Amino acid sequence: MNKTAINIKTEMWTHLISELQNRGWCVTAKYYGFDAGIDDDFLILRKGMKKIVMGWTNWLEGEIKYSAETFTYLESEFDLKFAYGPPVSLKPMVILSYRLQSLPLGLVKRLGLLK
Repeated sequence: MNKTAINIKTEMWTHLISELQNRGWCVTAKYYGFDAGIDDDFLILRKGMKKIVMGWTNWLEGEIKYSAETFTYLESEFDLKFAYGPPVSLKPMVILSYRLQSLPLGLVKRLGLLK
């Protein structure tokens, strides 16, 4: 069952992305709209069969959505305690909108946007 961590401070949200990438998680989708990282942000990280969906707005901070066992891993690995609740930036229709606006991974790699 998927859970959503909410109200994750921007600094922690950004730190988690960086640390997960350092630990072998790959960005498979990223929002590259004109307001990416300013007003909104969205990305999907994958490692094997595991997937983490991450959303952020400058109004409500970060959200992370994935399976309960992955939350257990993150909370223990990074010594965190998440608050859980209903998503705002990771509602199904919002995710669909971001996915439609995200560049395909092949194009992202070709353009060197993951560096």
